[in-house]
Amino acid sequence: MVQSDSFIRAEVGLLDLFKESANTHPERFALSADGRRFTYRQLDEWSDTIGWLLGEKGVRPGDRVALRMLPGADAVAAMIGILKAGAAYVPLDVRHPPARKNFIIGDSEATAIIGDPGDDIAGTTITIVITTAEIAGLADRAGRNTPGSKPGPHTDAYVIYTSGTTGTPKGVPVRHSHAAALFTTSRAVFEFDEHDRWLLFHSIAFDFSVWEIWGALTTGAELVVLPHWAARSPEKYLGVIADEGITVLNQTPTAFTALAEAALRSGRDLTDLRYVIFGGEKLAAATLRPWAKRYGLESPRLVNGYGITETTVFTTFHEVSEDDLDSDRSVIGTALPGFGLRVVDDSGREVPDGETGELWLSGPQVTEGYLKRPDLTGEKYVTVDAPETGETVHFYRSGDLVHRLPNGSLAYIGRADLQVKLRGYRIELSDIEAAVRRHEDVLDAVVHVQQFKAGDDRLVCSFVARDEAQAPTTAGLRIHIKDLLPAYMHPARYLRLPELPSTVNGKVDRAAVARSWNETVVTHE
Repeated sequence: MVQSDSFIRAEVGLLDLFKESANTHPERFALSADGRRFTYRQLDEWSDTIGWLLGEKGVRPGDRVALRMLPGADAVAAMIGILKAGAAYVPLDVRHPPARKNFIIGDSEATAIIGDPGDDIAGTTITIVITTAEIAGLADRAGRNTPGSKPGPHTDAYVIYTSGTTGTPKGVPVRHSHAAALFTTSRAVFEFDEHDRWLLFHSIAFDFSVWEIWGALTTGAELVVLPHWAARSPEKYLGVIADEGITVLNQTPTAFTALAEAALRSGRDLTDLRYVIFGGEKLAAATLRPWAKRYGLESPRLVNGYGITETTVFTTFHEVSEDDLDSDRSVIGTALPGFGLRVVDDSGREVPDGETGELWLSGPQVTEGYLKRPDLTGEKYVTVDAPETGETVHFYRSGDLVHRLPNGSLAYIGRADLQVKLRGYRIELSDIEAAVRRHEDVLDAVVHVQQFKAGDDRLVCSFVARDEAQAPTTAGLRIHIKDLLPAYMHPARYLRLPELPSTVNGKVDRAAVARSWNETVVTHE
């Protein structure tokens, strides 16, 4: 049963949901990584000991603890242990440049770090260092010590840093109540249970991993960590999904495109897989047609999720249907219980149904603001008087463009910052990308504005062929686009790439795509 908003805010935190799983299913496996498996009882006791050690070393409730570890059993146990010490964890991606990690540690004012910090802590406030080896060693001492504090629902559970469109990392503190609201209300959408096996696919510094880790641990399910050797090979992580009996898989559309191609080439059955949940970037449902033809839409069910770090991972969900496969729309569906939605114009007024506007979000998962960024907080977080009640409502301005469909669902248009104005026309780049992807021989596409010389800006398209032996020609793509888009939306040039570069979070790296045009001699006119 879905809890009410007031109950979530007043009573429940992440640790409450984890302890419920541990108390209900103590001997079920909670975590599998690197050939090791831990029951809920073992993980509970191991994290107790970690929380106790942090307190012994001087970590106090309300402190922030940097977590510099690869995804694994030690990292998951450390996360829970940090929360049990009353602190908040600040995850770092070990693949990020040292300057970024150093900035995050300093900006968050973390007092301790778990992992192997190297030079990342130079000049920061870190006074306590606990190595990965120490955390691993505590697994054998589990149950001997317990932490002395328990965080309340209004305390911070973690701080995720996101660059957004500015390129400058900004911290988003997420409270226990925000995260607990996500996992409590999502029960109205999904049929998760203790028999599921979730895959931890993403970096712990990407908030998609929050959904993967805590989605498993708050439902009594088992979390399986993707081995490092499989992370960069779609064929290898396809094998892990099949061999480990993964039932819940979470993917960015970019990552899933490569996985789907590997699955279709191999012909492997994925009989255990119940859900594939998309997030992190726009899903073009039409690209799922080959997958749906092979595997259908019922097992696994394909669900498009929409959300952002500032609203705690996910806010809306939509199960992909046959109608979606025949459309260029990206339907993100309806909101989780407790969420309020507004679709507004530039002045903050509601737009009529069917018209495009910016999505504003309110509800128990909306965070309070950015860490030490009052100006940005004031710009992105707004309070509005509800006309029905006169109550003041706390909204987050998403910067995402949507419109309401006749059935009340939302269709995602794209980022406001991916709208461009070229030769007097306002153009949504994702509309062009969707049209190019409709070519049967195109696997994926990215469009951007390229400056060829001063005053000569043109639309250009980078694409990946579905089969190198049958790659479409520029002439063929131009004929294809001619029937779908007006002339002012036609790319001036096309560039075929072996694959689209992606960020460490699995999203398309648009900046890297743009650089490929500067680094490649383009001969197609």
